[in-house]
Amino acid sequence: MPDPVLIASLVGGLLLLFLGGDLLVRGAVRTGRAMGASPLIAGIFIVALGTSLPEIIVSVNAAFTGSPGLAVGNIVGSSIANIFFVLAVPALIFPFAAGGPGRGRALFAMLLATALWIGMTAIMPLTPLMGFCFLLVLIGYTGLSLFSAARAEAAGEPTGVREHGGSGPPLWRALIYVPLGTAALVYASELVVTGADGVARSLRIPEEYIGLTLLAVGTSLPELGASIAAAFRQRGDVLVGNILGSNTINILGAGGLIAFAGPIELARLFHAYDHWVMGLSALVIAILILTRARIGRLTALLLLLLYAAYIYGLVNGVSLLGLYQVIRG
Repeated sequence: MPDPVLIASLVGGLLLLFLGGDLLVRGAVRTGRAMGASPLIAGIFIVALGTSLPEIIVSVNAAFTGSPGLAVGNIVGSSIANIFFVLAVPALIFPFAAGGPGRGRALFAMLLATALWIGMTAIMPLTPLMGFCFLLVLIGYTGLSLFSAARAEAAGEPTGVREHGGSGPPLWRALIYVPLGTAALVYASELVVTGADGVARSLRIPEEYIGLTLLAVGTSLPELGASIAAAFRQRGDVLVGNILGSNTINILGAGGLIAFAGPIELARLFHAYDHWVMGLSALVIAILILTRARIGRLTALLLLLLYAAYIYGLVNGVSLLGLYQVIRG
C-alpha cells in the first residue's frame, strides 16, 4: 500500500496545478490587455500556453529528475484524454458542432504533430536534435496562426481564436496572480512528480502507467475547465480549438523540451499500444471536424466508452502491435 503522504502529494499537486494554471491564465490575460495586447494575442499565446503549462512543467520536471517514463506517459496520455475525455464531458452539457473558422489549420497542425511524434519515436529515441525540430515546427505554426488570424481580424472575418470571457480581475490583483500562479505550477509539479514516482514504486508498476492515467487526466483539468466554460457559452469552435491547440503544444512543446534530457528510449508499451490509440484519437477528432459533425450526448458517451476501453486495455496489457503482426502474418 502506498504511503498516504505520497498519495496526498500526488492528489494535492494535481489540484494545485489546476488552481495555479487558472490564476496564471486569468492574471496574464488581464495584464496583457492592460498592456495593449489584443484579444488575438491573448487567445493565441496567453490562454493557449497557460492551459498547457501544467503538462509542460510536469513533463519537463519529470524528464530532468530521472523519471522520463512519467514525462512521456503524461504527453501521450494527455493527447488521448483531451479527445476521448475532455471533448466528451462538455458535450454532455450542451451539444455543439465540431467545425468552425480556423479549424482546418489547427487540425492539420495537430495531425502533423501526432504523426511526427509517433513516426520519429518509432525509429529513434528522443534526442536534443529531435526536440529542436519539434520546437521549430511549433514556433512556425504559432507564427503562421498569428499572421492568418491577424489578417482575418483586419478583414472583419471570424478568426477562430479561443476566447477568454469577462473583464477579468482588477489589474493590481492580476499582477499578483501571475507570479503566484507560476510559483504554484512549479511547486505543484514537484509534488506531482514526487508523489507519482513514489506511488509507482510502492505498487511496483511502471511509472509510464501513472503518467498515462493519473497525470494525463490531472494535467488536462485546465483544458477541461476551459472546454466546459466554452460549452456553457455554446462556443463549440472555441472548445474544439482549445483541444487541438493543447494537443499540438503538448506534443511539440512538452515533447520538444523533454527531448533535451535525452536520449530517451520510449518503453515498448508506447509502440505496442498507446501510440496506436493516440493515432486513433487524432483520426476520430479529424473525422468529426471534417464532417462538421454535431457532438451530442450519444457521441460523448461513445467517446467516453472509447476512453474506458483504452484504460481497460492498458491495465490488461493489450498489444495492438502484436495483434497487427499476427494479422499480417
